Amino acid sequence: MVNDLYISKDERRRIAVGQDLEYPRYTTKIINLACHTAQATNRGSVGSLDEILEEFEAENPDATFEDWVDYYYQKYNGEVKVHRAAKKTYDMVENMRDAIDLITDEMVEQWVEDLILYKSYMGFDAREVIIPKLGRELQVTSRLAGPEEMAEGVSGYLGDQPICLRSTKHDKGPAMYEDLEAPVLYYEETDSGGYRVDMKELSRTLDEFTSV
Repeated sequence: MVNDLYISKDERRRIAVGQDLEYPRYTTKIINLACHTAQATNRGSVGSLDEILEEFEAENPDATFEDWVDYYYQKYNGEVKVHRAAKKTYDMVENMRDAIDLITDEMVEQWVEDLILYKSYMGFDAREVIIPKLGRELQVTSRLAGPEEMAEGVSGYLGDQPICLRSTKHDKGPAMYEDLEAPVLYYEETDSGGYRVDMKELSRTLDEFTSV
C-alpha cells in the first residue's frame, strides 16, 4: 500500500464542485494578474471570505458547494459582488491589452537587463547609496571604506567619523564597535525598492559631524 495519496487540482475541483473549467493557454495568468492589480477580490470588494466561510461552516456543517453559493449570494449580496469583481478585473484586462501593444523588443531588452543586472546588484549597493546620501543630508564630506577598513567593521566615513551599516535582515550585534567608536546604522529595503535607515545610533554624534 502506498504511503501518500495525491489529488490533482483539477480532480479536487471535480470532487468538490462537480465541474471542470478549461481556459485557453496563458489566459488565466493574465486574468489572475489583472484581478490582483485591480484588487478586485480584496476584502473591501467581496468581504472577508475566510471569516464568512468559517461562519457558513459553523452554521452548516454538512453543506455542499451549492449551499455555500446560496449562502454567500443571499446573506452577503454575493452575486452583485462577484459581478462587480469580474467587471473590475475585465477593465484591467483591457488596460493590459492596450499596454501590450506598447511593448517593443527594445523595451523587453531593457527590462530584462534591469532585472538581471541592476536588481541583482541592489543587494550590494547599500554603501554606495546610503553613505553619500548621509553626507549630503548632514552637509559633511563622505567616503566609502577601503578593504582594510571594511575588515575592521567600518562601512564608510562621514567627515572623520567611521560608521557601520548593517541590514536588518542580519542578526543585530553590538550597537557600537568599541575600538572604532563607530555607530551602527541599520537599514532595510522598503516596499518601493528604496532604503529606510535607522538614525538612532548616529544622532548622538550629529553635532560632531556637522562641525567637521
